[in-house]
Amino acid sequence: MKIKIATAIALTLLLTVSVAFAANQPRLKPGIDFSGPHFNLNVHGVPDGVTIDKLKNDSSGPGRHSIFVPLDGNVNIFFGFSETMNWTVLDGDATGPGGDARIILPAYMYLDTNSDGMEDTSKRVAYYMCYVVGLGKPSDTALWIIYPQVAYNASWTAYQFNQDQLTVPAHMKGGKGRTGQPVWYNATNLFFADVTFWNGTDYLYYTDTWIYDIPGLLDYWWSVQNTGIRLMQLRFYPVFR
Repeated sequence: MKIKIATAIALTLLLTVSVAFAANQPRLKPGIDFSGPHFNLNVHGVPDGVTIDKLKNDSSGPGRHSIFVPLDGNVNIFFGFSETMNWTVLDGDATGPGGDARIILPAYMYLDTNSDGMEDTSKRVAYYMCYVVGLGKPSDTALWIIYPQVAYNASWTAYQFNQDQLTVPAHMKGGKGRTGQPVWYNATNLFFADVTFWNGTDYLYYTDTWIYDIPGLLDYWWSVQNTGIRLMQLRFYPVFR
């Protein structure tokens, strides 16, 4: 049985991984503050009624890094975690009515472990740290509001994400503390949940758990409300087992 719900219930525990999720988050510069391999995803906001060449060869497929969403409106961005596929944009155009985008995060990454310029070692990813930033023209009003969602089988009796939503503004104009510089927001805990699970005999409890490590998951996505941000960037940094 496939169930989609928009509100979370049950346990209320905080995520305790190696990154901080305080309300006043630092200005992160992924790639500088956090070294190592990562994946970029550029999310382009497209005005209603504007036709652009969205489906260029660089918009979807393995190794692609762009998707297109409405500039003002709601969109679903689905994520998968694959044991066999590399980073892939499966569907890069979410601008049409009821449009969705879909991204694959790889469960394994090849790394250059002996500095010979060749990716020679496959490493298992435990989870990804995720960061989000509003880029493009500064704005005082444009926002991205992210609501994590799941589809799961009937074995789940209750669940709660450790942060029910995340609001990411476009980068701001002037004023005290508003330098016009992009600010990175930590979205990692949108991928972690607390779940009560019935296995047919007993209740099992998963707390602060990477969403893809919880049995019974059928799908995971972000329901996003965009109010005028023309360019968002997501960066995914693997944490290895």
